[in-house]
Amino acid sequence: MDVLGDGDILSLVFVAGFFAVLFAALIQSSTGIGFGLIAAPVLLLIDPRFVPGTVIFLGTAVSFLSSVRDLQHINRGYVAAGIAGRLPAAIVAASLLASLSPTLFQILFACLILFAVVMSLYGPTIRPSVPGVAFAGVLSGFMGTLTSVGAPPFALALQNAPAHQMRATMNAVLLLGACVSMASLAAFGSFGWPEILRGLALIPAVLLGFYAARFIIADPRSAPRMRYAVLGFCVLASLALLFRAVGALA
Repeated sequence: MDVLGDGDILSLVFVAGFFAVLFAALIQSSTGIGFGLIAAPVLLLIDPRFVPGTVIFLGTAVSFLSSVRDLQHINRGYVAAGIAGRLPAAIVAASLLASLSPTLFQILFACLILFAVVMSLYGPTIRPSVPGVAFAGVLSGFMGTLTSVGAPPFALALQNAPAHQMRATMNAVLLLGACVSMASLAAFGSFGWPEILRGLALIPAVLLGFYAARFIIADPRSAPRMRYAVLGFCVLASLALLFRAVGALA
């Protein structure tokens, strides 16, 4: 006899998803990066229907709140360059997603997340520039539309900007970029009301994470301490996805 009924399983899925989104929103609101890296692998393990559409939808809420809070620090030139690069890549990625089987999607997803971690750890040190941010937009459009993780390329392109400008600009470009990705996915039938409704159910977790981030921002030593823990968590979750997907092929 099953220990858990269907109602119990749905409750566990919601609770696990709630805390994953809460923690991811806290990290994103504090640093400008991290929502997709944390939320996407966990939610894909819990229920593949969350990724990429619902995670991208939730990411827009996090980025919107953070962008409004830090509006005066946004570099609009970098935002325009990032969106110009992201738009064509998002369309290509959405068309590719429509043709992938669930297993192949999980394998590609895991590989792209691991690539994002490598970029975050070992990416080159570069100075912020409009061409650099535009190229980051291309990478972000492809990765962000397929996996809902589009922040690492922008983190590299803006890594030497002042911390407040980096956080504000990244949240603004990720907000607009997520809208581009959702429109591209919708055009190919991969985003609609089911993804939106699942996202709305988890909006309270986004709001709690955003509120809690104020305590991390108040202590500039807190955010850097989280970096390696977050990246290590992403590696473990991605490897778990990769092994599960490869096992399904065997």
